[in-house]
Amino acid sequence: MVRVKICGNTDGEQIRMAADAGADCVGLVVEYPVPVPWNLSREAAAELLPLVPPFVTRAVVTGGPVDVVLSIAERLRPHLIQLHTDNPLEETALLARELSLRGIGLIRALRIDVASGTASGQIADPLEAALALQETGILALVVDARTDKLPAGTGERVDWTLARRIRESIRAPVILAGGLSPTNVREAIRAVRPYGVDVITGVESARRAKDPALVREFVRRAREC
Repeated sequence: MVRVKICGNTDGEQIRMAADAGADCVGLVVEYPVPVPWNLSREAAAELLPLVPPFVTRAVVTGGPVDVVLSIAERLRPHLIQLHTDNPLEETALLARELSLRGIGLIRALRIDVASGTASGQIADPLEAALALQETGILALVVDARTDKLPAGTGERVDWTLARRIRESIRAPVILAGGLSPTNVREAIRAVRPYGVDVITGVESARRAKDPALVREFVRRAREC
């Protein structure tokens, strides 16, 4: 069964909406170092995370220097930290070790430029980058799109053929993000066969405004695969 993460939640109603729809994971964007519409302070996130019901995974999407990520993790104690910045391999490995000692898993984004098809970070080739990242101790790899305008939540899809090649080349579970919506999630799952799917803008009626019908439909159609 493909797992579903509803990300970019900004209030208690959205958390309830995602959980009631059957999402496996609820994501909050916390103090992301580049301005994005869904950013929350750690204080705001600390009030929202307890609203995530039992048996639903709590994920915090953040990034930046190691000490900042660790301080956010210490404050919020989520199940997962999703590192969505292009930290060097050594920093990613350090974070994976340090978070594991705290009982927190690390998943890492591999952001692929929509225009060029190259990966952000140390290694431009997406396959080589994926192979290197899986050796850092991450629990899973999030394959996501980036553009010049937004580092994430772009609404643009990654090359599904490339995402499938990455999924077939590494042992770590692959989570597909980037441009997913209720209208294309089944097609995306059939093309890539990911461990999970991750959505923000595809279930919004406006920036930061989750649409209950779109959230339910996204989860339902993902489950059909």
